[in-house]
Amino acid sequence: MKLDFRCVKCGCDKYQVKTTILPEKSPGLRLELGTYYIKTCLNCGYTEIYSAKIVDAEKDEELKPQY
Repeated sequence: MKLDFRCVKCGCDKYQVKTTILPEKSPGLRLELGTYYIKTCLNCGYTEIYSAKIVDAEKDEELKPQY
């Protein structure tokens, strides 16, 4: 998972990442469940939420061989 950077608030590099599932409303009346990563700084408690679809897509692109 590519979330290994410093806290934007205090600059600490110690954090905890948890995975959660949240409901998402798409156009129309459909309700879907989306996976998100919640990154919390262990020094100041600042929390950021990242979409797993985007983070995992970046990870897959890094693993593809470049020819």
